[in-house]
Amino acid sequence: MSQLLIAVVREHHVDAALDALVGAGHRVTGLQSFGGFLREDSRTLLLAVEDDRVQEVLDIFQRTCEGEEVEVPLVLMERLRDWREATVQHAGATIFIVPLTGIVRT
Repeated sequence: MSQLLIAVVREHHVDAALDALVGAGHRVTGLQSFGGFLREDSRTLLLAVEDDRVQEVLDIFQRTCEGEEVEVPLVLMERLRDWREATVQHAGATIFIVPLTGIVRT
């Protein structure tokens, strides 16, 4: 069985993640994306991974996409009247794991 990993990666972590994934022999497709609370540019990476290699891929993301505390932009703070914090913990990557029933290449 395979899993589809959908990883939304902050733009400044993408090169390191791609280099490590490709270096480990994984095929990766990337799509430009943006969004989330801070509306930052990101890249959505798609990987089909065998069950026994999922943890390896997660470890790569853990190593190359470290989360960090970031300042909330003033434009967001002004829209969120009840917002008290000036910083938030922002993940380096958010990964969705979905069972994959097949792959078709034409």
